[in-house]
Amino acid sequence: MKNSYVKLAVAAVIIFAVVLGLTEFLGTGGKSGVVWAKVLQNAEQAPMVTFDMTAEITYAPDKKLVLPSKNYVAGEYGTRSDVLFDGKLTMIQYRLPGKKVAYKIRVDKKQYWRIDLSEAETAGDRDDPRTRLRMILSGEYTRLGRATINGVTAEGIECSRPDSTGNDSTMRLWVDVETNLPVRIEMEGLGMEAGQMRPHKFVMENFEWNAPLDASLFEPNIPPDYEQMK
Repeated sequence: MKNSYVKLAVAAVIIFAVVLGLTEFLGTGGKSGVVWAKVLQNAEQAPMVTFDMTAEITYAPDKKLVLPSKNYVAGEYGTRSDVLFDGKLTMIQYRLPGKKVAYKIRVDKKQYWRIDLSEAETAGDRDDPRTRLRMILSGEYTRLGRATINGVTAEGIECSRPDSTGNDSTMRLWVDVETNLPVRIEMEGLGMEAGQMRPHKFVMENFEWNAPLDASLFEPNIPPDYEQMK
């Protein structure tokens, strides 16, 4: 009789685990999949991060503007984005909340803009990938299964957050199954460009979490022959 109760108890535990989708962890030490509750926590523990981003704007079925960039994020100093066009450095953008100022520098035209930031504008940072993480993980999402992303085994999820993005953009997040850190963040939707709503796609990838970044990287150092624009 005692053995029967034990067998029933074990069976009940297994059924409960199946219902919760936990069977992938049984006998594996919990290393067989992403622990989604830890993804944002792990990312926020990294004070500095670098990543590549590609912005793609579709003007016509056969015409796209593609702007790759190298991005640097350091909470203490701010953010920096080096934007390329046709393989050449074209623009550098700085966002320095501590100094309540932002800069846009057109290297190709020797022009720059200086923008004062209000208190509200320094509160959030759309350039920080963790801003996207919070949006994606803040509600319901659809699991996409596994895929190899830049040579890394990752699990993905997909969602739409019109309350946060202002439109029906689709966002995807791919996370390394070993480290529980993002390896790619994608967003697709419509955005205003040149007076019209056009398809936009943004891809953040090649993250280096806890990258060593020096404060000098976030100093604009604008050459004296550059013209300040209003």
